[in-house]
Amino acid sequence: MTQTVVILGAGWAGLPLAHKLLKHTAPKTALKVILVTPNSSFFWNIAAARGLIPGEIPDKHLFLPIAPGFGRYPPKTFELVLGRAENIDESANTVKVITNAGKAQEIPYTQLVIATGSRISSELPLKPLGNDRVTLDAWHALQRRVGDAKSIVVAGAGPNGVEVAGELAAKYGSAKTITLIVSGNRPLEGGGYGLKTSLIATVDSDLQQLGVRLVRNARVVSDEADSNDKGRRILTLSNGSTFKTDCYLPLHGVRVNTSFVPPHMLDECGNVKQDPSLRVAGTRNVWALGDVGDTETKQLTVTDDQVIHVAAALDSTLTGSGSVAPYSPLGKPMLFLAMGRKYATGQTGGWRIWGPLVAWVKGRKLFVDTAEAYVEGTRLRHAAM
Repeated sequence: MTQTVVILGAGWAGLPLAHKLLKHTAPKTALKVILVTPNSSFFWNIAAARGLIPGEIPDKHLFLPIAPGFGRYPPKTFELVLGRAENIDESANTVKVITNAGKAQEIPYTQLVIATGSRISSELPLKPLGNDRVTLDAWHALQRRVGDAKSIVVAGAGPNGVEVAGELAAKYGSAKTITLIVSGNRPLEGGGYGLKTSLIATVDSDLQQLGVRLVRNARVVSDEADSNDKGRRILTLSNGSTFKTDCYLPLHGVRVNTSFVPPHMLDECGNVKQDPSLRVAGTRNVWALGDVGDTETKQLTVTDDQVIHVAAALDSTLTGSGSVAPYSPLGKPMLFLAMGRKYATGQTGGWRIWGPLVAWVKGRKLFVDTAEAYVEGTRLRHAAM
């Protein structure tokens, strides 16, 4: 009898998992993979910090069609459903999906994987916001705002904020005023990244070299339209100062896309509760993968290892070839930052990565040249099972 794996989400977790199961598991057992996603294109948002600058990266290199890459597999083994999950019925082993056409569909599963990812709390489109039209409209509107602005304020000095501020300053120099609001004394402090003091100091120095204005020990407490110029924003900071800016980019905080998940599966922050194997706690055939889970920080480098683990765990489960091993969290910092094509740095474990090497590997192209092969499943970032 054919077993069905339903994967909710076709981002950095769900897409490669689908390819792995079809490549490695489907040849060994009767299997069908159903990939559910509202967007028919994969957003290569590794490059979003540079892509938001008009003219830097064409849409065709950032938004790549998902379906063609699955055309190499037997038709009966794969189905792409364009829609969003509405709820999960554990007792019936079904998930209710509302298709992009507005129709309700009950999809039965043998194994279910929740890999719906997260979005930026402010709803800025540096991650998908929904279907292609919604995301692209918001993306193009953001590019226009950035292009038209003479002053840009970025709030949030985590990796996203640092890269966005750095890319903007590297592109525009003194033509635009770029300000980064830092809640602590220096960018990247706190946040659980476990970064070396020397790396943090380097990032701080590089941003200043690029001309980014750093406002330290402050948060944005209010954001209002300027009554004298409705195209501008007035920001009030926790230190009492105010800013007028043409473009405000709040890049602090993420929200997981788990509104459809039964409440008993979630923690107080909306993350899916995982057991040591990355199954959803208390279930036997539901898994959580990537940003939705509560096991690790929400970083792409972490997701890579989780994809490898869940692919192997599902392979063992579906083929009956062995038990499911516990997942071993990465447990060490791993971060690679590019601020334009020249300034970059990184850390893996306790080791700093030479800045020019990170600039060469990541900063030049932001891996855009590998995107097509990745989305097609011919050159995944992840090792084979």
